[in-house]
Amino acid sequence: MKQVADLIDWPACAAIAGKTVRNVQYWGQDSCSATPPIATALAFDVAFQKAGGEGAPFRDAYVFQFKEVMTGQDACRRALAEAIAEVARESGDALAASIEITQSNASPLSTLRASAEVGQLLAAANRLARRLVPFHTAGVLPVARETGGLQ
Repeated sequence: MKQVADLIDWPACAAIAGKTVRNVQYWGQDSCSATPPIATALAFDVAFQKAGGEGAPFRDAYVFQFKEVMTGQDACRRALAEAIAEVARESGDALAASIEITQSNASPLSTLRASAEVGQLLAAANRLARRLVPFHTAGVLPVARETGGLQ
């Protein structure tokens, strides 16, 4: 907000927003959690560029926030894909070891190996289940509310 006001001044910002100068100045304070509506932010960016400013301060701020949210979601998706791959590998190992004990020449060691492989599969499945939690509706709604996705 301050970047825009430094170029076009606070009274012009207030006129664009249809607010008092004090209200618009408040948006520019670090301690303020309120922000201008998107239409007003767009109008500020347009006025900023018309006055010779480079870039679009509000757009840039929204893009930064969007990238932060998406980076976290991408990391969750990558971790989920890795967990799925681990379950697939462990499942194959557990099945192969279990099939091996059905053979007539299977040894007690084969049974122990199959048990160990199934244990590793269960551990991997539990890790996968924990990775799914952020994708549950309860985990998605707060992020959507914070980013304005549920209006």
